[in-house]
Amino acid sequence: MAKPVYFNWQNEFLCKTIYPMREVKLRDFLRFFAEIDKWVQYKDKTDIEEESKKYLKAQEKLARAAYDTYAVRKEYFMQPDARVNYNEFDPIDEEELAEINKMHAVFIQSWPKDIRGEKNFVELIIRNWRNHRKRVAAKIKSRKRRQAAMDPNHAKFEPEKKELEFWEGTTLPMLDKEFDLLKAFLKTYDSIEKPKLDWYWMAKRGETPKGMTEEDFLTQFEPEGEPDVRDIALWKVAEYEESLKGKDQYELLALIKERFDKEPKRYPYWLQYMVVHFSGMRYASAHGSWADARDLLIRLREPELEKELKALDSDAVAKLCEEKIATYDHKKGKNIPALATATEKKWTQQVEWYLPNLKTRGTGSRRLGLEQLGKGEVACEYMRKTTQEALDILMTRKDEFPDWAWKEIVKLTPLRLTEVKSDGWEKLTSDEEQESYAYENYALRKIISDWKNHNTVLWRDEHGRSHQLIVTRAVCNETAEHCQHMRGHLPPGGLTPKPNWYLSHEKSQTIKGDPAPYFTKAKTAEEYTTGASVLWLRFVNKKPNAWQIAKSIVTKNGDGLLSGNISGNRKQKIKKKGKDKGKKRKGGTTPWKYHIGETVMRERRVAYNDPKNPRKRIMSNQRQWLRWIHEATVIQATETAEGKMMYTFETALPDDDKGTSSIGMFKSTQNYFLSDGKEDTYNRSFVGYIPEGELPMEHIKEMLDWNKLLPKG
Repeated sequence: MAKPVYFNWQNEFLCKTIYPMREVKLRDFLRFFAEIDKWVQYKDKTDIEEESKKYLKAQEKLARAAYDTYAVRKEYFMQPDARVNYNEFDPIDEEELAEINKMHAVFIQSWPKDIRGEKNFVELIIRNWRNHRKRVAAKIKSRKRRQAAMDPNHAKFEPEKKELEFWEGTTLPMLDKEFDLLKAFLKTYDSIEKPKLDWYWMAKRGETPKGMTEEDFLTQFEPEGEPDVRDIALWKVAEYEESLKGKDQYELLALIKERFDKEPKRYPYWLQYMVVHFSGMRYASAHGSWADARDLLIRLREPELEKELKALDSDAVAKLCEEKIATYDHKKGKNIPALATATEKKWTQQVEWYLPNLKTRGTGSRRLGLEQLGKGEVACEYMRKTTQEALDILMTRKDEFPDWAWKEIVKLTPLRLTEVKSDGWEKLTSDEEQESYAYENYALRKIISDWKNHNTVLWRDEHGRSHQLIVTRAVCNETAEHCQHMRGHLPPGGLTPKPNWYLSHEKSQTIKGDPAPYFTKAKTAEEYTTGASVLWLRFVNKKPNAWQIAKSIVTKNGDGLLSGNISGNRKQKIKKKGKDKGKKRKGGTTPWKYHIGETVMRERRVAYNDPKNPRKRIMSNQRQWLRWIHEATVIQATETAEGKMMYTFETALPDDDKGTSSIGMFKSTQNYFLSDGKEDTYNRSFVGYIPEGELPMEHIKEMLDWNKLLPKG
């Protein structure tokens, strides 16, 4: 018996598309809290003799495993032809395979003579491969734009569409598979590089033991000293992490549930909600990923209403007006529309606007009034229904829609939970797209297009109201806004409005709590309160839009956007030696000159060598604008065996690799949060906090119902 599906991640096809890093980020959550717990358990422990013995034995096994993994990874890249590794792709992309084999040839021909250059070599290959991926991704993006603007009946539309599908379904996955293998190879140096370097220098000095090979040396473990509590704690975490491998999302969720049940106060409801429903979700804007099913029903009904009224003669119009006037004036009779008894302002206004037209003498004005009032009645009727009631109505009408239209409806509504039964649910096929542009489908296509456009950004209001899992993707600020919704708040959308939103709450102090609302440039880790928003600044070369640009603020402590040591226009300090000492340097990059007003812009002259004539220096102007670049939500600032760490719920930054661009729990050093960075790479964080408001407990209970989260079946 199949398990019932209540949430996107429970549908295997939705999960594959929407949650590409599902298991990875669920494991991260478990591992990160294990790091915290293990350090608490071991940091003050003195009797670790027995555990030290076990630790040393475990390290010997790990040394063997590390060497074997390194050897296997290296052997793969020394193969001149990687075709056998891509037999799963049918047909294979021969051009991409050629690129892969070309990269393998670089490994074979240019592999460093010794360990000193190996890691740098692999990192260089990864940088080149990352650039290759960017070029392929740009090619796909360009083709998508071209397809969107092209007439489906154009002779090139179909072949170019198939080529695009091939790039997305074969080329990019092949490229990414090789990328993952490269990164896995690089990771082996975390454990293998130091012992290989030790062996290299021993061999260089002629100190290698007689009869011992490099493999013998690398597969034995020689501790530099007695294991300490940090070693034991890190080992215990590694063991726990190993135990999580191979578990599916339901097994991982069961372990997460155990944590929630054991220490419910440690995991606030907003965190539980986000971990369960957003861990592993893809990084992309939530805009356009949801549309209100009720609004669609309204839009489908309106043309029918117009047609019905158009068919009425003047006598029928007059009679209908009299009936409507009596209904609205006396609110009596059968089938009284919901609009007639509505008390909300948005509905009573429509009656005030449109009912007077029914009392005029002109048939045209009366007909217009009937149409406007009728549309108000339709809207009021459907908007008072629950989402599920609207979905049920759509299901009863499924056969009325052509396949392309039903696919569009399913994509943007909770119907996808049960109606998506294969891959490709988000994109119309070439045939479906062509059918949608047929003349007879014009009216329906316009209704669906208008519905989608109208609802593009309305997911934010809907989630703030219902707290349902309605989006299928999110970026950093959208993820943080979901967190705040679950904390009982409705923050503004985007990054730019957030500082003033927090500052206004700090000033008004209408929401009580300990700590009280604040917005600050944090000086200590203690200021990163659980549930707080962290906002980072960065200079960028392109002028930011209104939702990103950093506008002038001053915190309660007197801090502005920039640190004092970089906001001044300083003279450049140049160290000169020998005969150049005391002379003015020509052709060098000038220091930044800052223009600080409502926003911050800086500029300088940049010097670089002419590619065609290295002896010639070229000067160009560089301008940068300060913007809010990222937002995260604090989980905990604490110490682990690795040092002082900060744990957050967020997205990976947009310029991260494909493999990390997702939503979930992340960690970084506290120093990263508290430091400004260098002037050229200014990256300061501010913290905004508001105590929890009135929690939507009814919705929380529904969304954290473990009978639904882990259904039996």
